[in-house]
Amino acid sequence: MTKHIRKTKALIEGILRGLEAPADTFTVNQYPYPHESEHDALRGDWKQVGDEIRSVMANDLA
Repeated sequence: MTKHIRKTKALIEGILRGLEAPADTFTVNQYPYPHESEHDALRGDWKQVGDEIRSVMANDLA
């Protein structure tokens, strides 16, 4: 009888794990945001773009 109960318990646990599986797929990872605001982040991106353009222009003219 205990073998039958263990199989039933394993079956129920397997079904529950299967039902929980889609929830694992849609978990959202939280990563730290290194900027104070979105405006600050965009300003930094445009600064990098400007630095790259200046570097290319300096190498092209040299």
